[in-house]
Amino acid sequence: QSIMSEPAPEPFWKSLERMNLFQEPEARTLIADLRLPEGSRGLDVGCGAGLFAVWLAEAIGARGRVVGIEPSAERADAARELVGRGPVGSRLEFRAADATKLDAPDASFDWVWCGDMLHHIQETGKALGEFARVVRPGGQIIVKESQLLHGAFLPGHPALERRLRQAEMEWSRHEGGEFSFEERRQRTLASFRAAGLSVQSFRTYLLERRAPLPHAARDYIQHVVFERNWGPRLRDRLSVDDWTRRSALCEAASPTFALDDPAYYCLYPISVLVARR
Repeated sequence: QSIMSEPAPEPFWKSLERMNLFQEPEARTLIADLRLPEGSRGLDVGCGAGLFAVWLAEAIGARGRVVGIEPSAERADAARELVGRGPVGSRLEFRAADATKLDAPDASFDWVWCGDMLHHIQETGKALGEFARVVRPGGQIIVKESQLLHGAFLPGHPALERRLRQAEMEWSRHEGGEFSFEERRQRTLASFRAAGLSVQSFRTYLLERRAPLPHAARDYIQHVVFERNWGPRLRDRLSVDDWTRRSALCEAASPTFALDDPAYYCLYPISVLVARR
């Protein structure tokens, strides 16, 4: 029986950094596929750890600028501290702002990027309306959401993984409101339509990782998926048998830890929706 306790709290940005590094190869590819204008000015809504702001800035060249926003000054300061001293730091700006009430003039950005953030915003339509307001005519509104389609982190154990995801979905209602995060992510296309935005591109990229896992993949799956997302916060939502089986596969000290299996692999989809103003 597992004796796992709640992991020690980490800085809020750490799980975001792990997720971004896990996604990095495909993230760079999907950003390149957007063909953002050279020298353009973009807004990164919910910039998190700041890594996507860096990759976006790299994609638009030395004359480009990216403004990253977070809902609090503490979070914006953290992004600045993490990436602001890097090679593109002089082309990045981080500030506190409300995505549903942007402090920016009309048509002041060439594009808006919102990565894995829209499902956290309760007033989704209001936020999309603001994105459209601050983008110049013809500019892009880009929303990236991970796992509109379920990923696979426990290959060979589909029934257990479904029950873990169901428990996670129910747990997320405390922040997601009427809908869970999963439900909100899957309503992204409908949210665009409700906001009067026509989606011109809807593309899904599939991440594939297999043993021996790269460090970024192992770090993300172990610490974010297994320990946080499927950790002690789900225990009361699972049967004793499911929690025992989950612990045998998801705890690093277990002799049957899934990530130590030489045949381990994971699949993880990222979807990108693009509208033009």
